[in-house]
Amino acid sequence: MPLDYHSLLTAFALSGCGLAITFFVSWLASRTERFLIAWTFGVAFMALGVLIYSWYAQTMVPAIGAAGYTILLTGLAFVFGAGREFRTGVLPWRSMVVMAVVSSVAMAVPMLAGYNGAAIVMLNVAATVILLITAWDYWLGRAEARLAIPLLTVLYVLTGLSFVPCAVLLLLDGEWRLSQAPSNWAEDLNIVICLLTLSGIGALSLALNQARLARGHKRDAETDPLTGLLNRRALLSRLSGDVRGPAALIVFDMDHFKTTNDVHGHLAGDEVLRSFGKILALTSRSQGLAARLGGEEFALLLPGASLIMAANLADGVRRRLAKRNFSGNGGSFASTVSAGVAWSEETVLDFEALLHDADKALYAAKRNGRDRVVRAGDTEPPASSRPLPEGRRGVVERVRLKVG
Repeated sequence: MPLDYHSLLTAFALSGCGLAITFFVSWLASRTERFLIAWTFGVAFMALGVLIYSWYAQTMVPAIGAAGYTILLTGLAFVFGAGREFRTGVLPWRSMVVMAVVSSVAMAVPMLAGYNGAAIVMLNVAATVILLITAWDYWLGRAEARLAIPLLTVLYVLTGLSFVPCAVLLLLDGEWRLSQAPSNWAEDLNIVICLLTLSGIGALSLALNQARLARGHKRDAETDPLTGLLNRRALLSRLSGDVRGPAALIVFDMDHFKTTNDVHGHLAGDEVLRSFGKILALTSRSQGLAARLGGEEFALLLPGASLIMAANLADGVRRRLAKRNFSGNGGSFASTVSAGVAWSEETVLDFEALLHDADKALYAAKRNGRDRVVRAGDTEPPASSRPLPEGRRGVVERVRLKVG
């Protein structure tokens, strides 16, 4: 026996309530994803609005109809807000309020004046517009998930367009005062599509949230929390997968860092490390992989670079740090860094051997007075680290670096 229209409305309301509870429980498990709360309110309001509309369809009391439609439109505004917050991280309160108020007023005025046919047309138009705007918002963020988000966009578009025939049939009939709620194929099709797409939209939204959480956990596990650079484990993981030689490795070590902490305090020491991390991040943005190996030791891996090029780049990093001023418990101070550079011509990199050679060069830099760069195999710091003459810097070969 086929379900009647009121049974479909009830099914939608129950599905909406279940989905709202699911979103709320998901938010409790990960309270950083605040868009789940907006989704919870949105689906809950839509479910409540549909229940009140079902009551209105039996009583045809204008105030009940206006209340049900207002709650439904408010729920749609929250769904739009959830999509925007998912993409940008910011809940668009102003846009949501404007969306809910304008659409509700456009619907409620004719409804309370007795023109319920016109009010239902306005409801269908407003629902279509809000859902299509929401679809567009998700489409703008499709780069995050090339398959799931376009599919989510299609579901929103399909849902929004399902309201169009409802409005068109009412306009064609030209009846602005209805004695009963509309009952036709367009209304049945609309509620069936909404019932089906609600589950799909909810499932995809939850899947996107779980995927984002998984990426976040992976990023946290691979990232040094103080500097934002890769940690040692992440660097080794990248080496085992994507990076091929030949390559150069630079190992940096902050000079007299224990003294910095003792004299100026650990907060000042942390600021030095963060500042140096930013320098390395800018240097490695298009040229390699930067990592904090631990403590005050850092590494910069440069696939495709020659030993000379890496030494010059290391010296540039050294110079930029030396120009920065810091402040701490002992007043203003500067910090310097020493570096060792090693190179391997092998296609499959032996990172431990490369690191051993770079460490030996680093120790030589420390023994020879610090604040300098030493290349593996040099018995003393090359002229390029004391500092590099401008003439030699201009003739360094350019190598197109390849990662992966």
